[in-house]
Amino acid sequence: MTLNAPVRPAAIRRRPFVVASPYLLGAAAFLAVFLSRRDRLPDPMATHFAGTGRADGFTALGVFPYAALGVLLVPAVLFIWFARAEGGRHANGRALVAVAYGVAGFGGFLLTGLVVANARAGSAEDARLGPWQLAAALLVAAVAAALGLLLAGRSVPAVPEGPDVPGAAPRLALQEGESVTWTRTVGSRALFACGPALLALGLLVALVADWGSALTLLVPGALLSVMAGARVTVDRHGLTATAPWLPWPRLRVPLDRIEEATSRDINAWKDMGGWGYRVHPGRSGIVLRSGDAIVARLTTGSEFVITVDDAATAAALLNALVARDRAHHGG
Repeated sequence: MTLNAPVRPAAIRRRPFVVASPYLLGAAAFLAVFLSRRDRLPDPMATHFAGTGRADGFTALGVFPYAALGVLLVPAVLFIWFARAEGGRHANGRALVAVAYGVAGFGGFLLTGLVVANARAGSAEDARLGPWQLAAALLVAAVAAALGLLLAGRSVPAVPEGPDVPGAAPRLALQEGESVTWTRTVGSRALFACGPALLALGLLVALVADWGSALTLLVPGALLSVMAGARVTVDRHGLTATAPWLPWPRLRVPLDRIEEATSRDINAWKDMGGWGYRVHPGRSGIVLRSGDAIVARLTTGSEFVITVDDAATAAALLNALVARDRAHHGG
């Protein structure tokens, strides 16, 4: 039986355009302010400020607008790509739009504020950008994020690829001595977007303030970029999850700890209380999105869950490997 993909509402189809709009508006506002004050801007411009608000870094006037537009438009391309790939299938698509709007609001306000600060000062050395401007940029980002959430539209409920049969424990047929490995990569588009977004904001803060303040954004941005995905593997070692590009951190459930495995549709919020590595009474696991998941019932009676595509095949292979391991060890 073939399941047709759900028809996406118009609001979902428009998401890439919704994501692009705050960046285009921000770029237009920045250019309007820059061109209207160009005759009053010093050359070079003050673009980096110490914790006291005094300028301690400068950029040539002819270079600044291109660098500023790059700071705005590079994240725009990233978020548009994620919005098109996500296609409104998961609830985290709305969060992605909200984050995109927040980044656009923060960057657009701060870059425009740089122009105004330089134009008012008359000389680059006299330009000031104090903590209140950063606070105002964060407030604009929060308002923009709320607007993005309103404009994102509802997500389409995920449609399971096959029947959901609670308690069913299919098993693949394995030949004696046959070695089989199943592996898939899964990721959270919202977290993948948040990671680069925080990195972009951190670099922007480092540009206009200091690296100490920027580290509060750069460190979590780097962690999210690395941890927003997982490579899930089923083989003779058991059920293993690692970062997609790194051998560590590694989480493994060996075969002798698994009673049986099934596939089941998991709602990240309702069933696991959110995204990431989750621990609940009687259930734990790695949840990077809602949808199809491997559910391994452990010998302790608890469940270990990993959301990943083609979970039914992985569960069937895991059951076969568990059965063969027990036969070899007399279990």
